[in-house]
Amino acid sequence: MPAFSSLLLIALLGLAAPSLAGAQATTENAEARVYFEEGNRLYEEASDTEGPRRTTLLQRSLEAYVDSLQIVRSRNALFNAAIVLGELERYHESFNYFSEYLAIEGLTEADRAEANRRRDELRAKVAVLEVVSDPTGALVFVDRKDLAPRGQTPIELAILEGEHSLFFEREGFAPAELRSAAVRGETTRVEVVLEPVPVVPTVEPEPAPMPEARPRLRNAAIGTAAATLATAATALGVSLRARTLRDDANQASAQYRMTGDAADLQRAEDLADRTDRFNIAADVLWGTTIALGVSALVLYGVHRKRQKRGAPEVGVSVSRDGGYASLKMAFGARP
Repeated sequence: MPAFSSLLLIALLGLAAPSLAGAQATTENAEARVYFEEGNRLYEEASDTEGPRRTTLLQRSLEAYVDSLQIVRSRNALFNAAIVLGELERYHESFNYFSEYLAIEGLTEADRAEANRRRDELRAKVAVLEVVSDPTGALVFVDRKDLAPRGQTPIELAILEGEHSLFFEREGFAPAELRSAAVRGETTRVEVVLEPVPVVPTVEPEPAPMPEARPRLRNAAIGTAAATLATAATALGVSLRARTLRDDANQASAQYRMTGDAADLQRAEDLADRTDRFNIAADVLWGTTIALGVSALVLYGVHRKRQKRGAPEVGVSVSRDGGYASLKMAFGARP
């Protein structure tokens, strides 16, 4: 059984961001890190046990790594998930996780060599297709195009033994399809040449007349209102996530009171900490929403005031001596 030290440690950014997008990314990284560390803890615990208990802990460790990958596709979580899948004898998935890991740019020579060694140890247990295309970078679908692609060429895929249909797609080239047989314990090379799509000359349409520019203040009011709606939607999502985490924390606390297990206590505390972070983020977002909404109202009010001040005034007067009309208009006014 491999020692726990073989698992990599993840490094995530701290909670310091100058913008809303940066704060959201930091929150996602922090949540992914919690799941990653939970997977490491469960894997270490599994290393000290045997039998059904070990299998259960490995499955829980894998679930934690997958939860982390759904938030941030980190290379460390990919590597560790591949190791756990191998120990669970899910060799095809383990091989493909290592393939995804090896496709990451910036790996050190030592990391790449270790991943290649582990993946090569699985070759005798799986059927592998080495898929290449000319040009490279084509999406590869196996058997069904309504499912997500399995990756981009060049790629090595571990699949079930037997005949398979491969579909290829790349922008600017005609789709391609071929069949290939996969044999357990062997690596079969599959090559495809993609044909470029003929370029059809197009007639440039006449440019449409430019619409009259809207006043700057009204544009600013509209933009601020849109930002208000976007911020409110984000705040609502964060608030709902905080409520879900609070319910999970309450359940974990109840579980701890029933079992007295230190692991359940740690999970309850982690969930409570995450709930607090999400509540703080929600408060900041709701405050930002209110500020943006007030700004939008002020901008629109100033725009309407200027619009009324600059509008022409027409007057008509009729008497026994005759009638006259007057037109009053401001010159040089700027919206």
